Amino acid sequence: MKDAVVIVNPHSGKEGQSELVNAISTHLRQFFDKVVPYVSKDAKDVSDIARAAREEGSTAVFVVGGDGTVSRAVRGLLDGAQDDEDLPILGILPGGTGNGFARVLGIPSAIPEALGEFNPTRKRRIDIIFANGTPYIYTLTGGSLPEGIREVPSKDKTRLGFLAYVASELQRIGDNEQHRLRISVDGRSREEKVNSFVAFSSNALVNLFTDQADAAIDDGLIHLLVLKDASLPALLSLAPDVLRTSIEDNDHTLYMHGTSMRIECLEGNLRCGMDGDDGPCLPVSLNIKPQRVSAFYGSQSTM
Repeated sequence: MKDAVVIVNPHSGKEGQSELVNAISTHLRQFFDKVVPYVSKDAKDVSDIARAAREEGSTAVFVVGGDGTVSRAVRGLLDGAQDDEDLPILGILPGGTGNGFARVLGIPSAIPEALGEFNPTRKRRIDIIFANGTPYIYTLTGGSLPEGIREVPSKDKTRLGFLAYVASELQRIGDNEQHRLRISVDGRSREEKVNSFVAFSSNALVNLFTDQADAAIDDGLIHLLVLKDASLPALLSLAPDVLRTSIEDNDHTLYMHGTSMRIECLEGNLRCGMDGDDGPCLPVSLNIKPQRVSAFYGSQSTM
């Protein structure tokens, strides 16, 4: 029997989702013999529900939420699983504010549209990166600019949605605080003064900035973009290179990729963000498990 579990985060995005939960369950019963919805109580609950779904042999786990909720569900799917153990297929119904990973998978940003075009035959394996042993699905960030995402209050996420993130980021433009980092990629190290960095997991977003990467969600590589200088003149100088998808040509940026990385802060302390939430403090070691999770993707995917 094919069964699906639906995990809903009611605190991400718009409130009042009880009717939506019923609509989701009703629609998914066209494809699954049994659909069991859960409204999570907190972050740990998301992981616990996902882990229980795996242990009970569920066919699929659908997550209604943003990147952080999806990431916590994936941690639950992997928690205690053997490397060769089959996992439930991951489904995403965007219910957060940024929904970056859903966009990478080509899933419409509105839940009714995402449900309407859902096709259970559209699925593929995606890479998962582990940061100090903890898996994440989208981005690991550090530095001045990404801090804005993590500092948006939950009530503002709910009330303002994506605009809350945009306003927070705009307030930080020109903040050129730098950190001296040692970055090691596949054993080769370099030291740089860095304002911000993003380590991409399971996505091809890096292809928007450089045509040298040819990144894919299952290419088995970790992709790292580094912004060395975030002063307003430096940011303005990036615009032509971004338009040409040749950001690696700009003196204020670095692009690196490999199968393992280690990032260390040589002066002071620096906390990372992981899928929009608080992550580990540096140093952080990144390793990848290629094609570890299967996920449903949407019709808008370019994969």
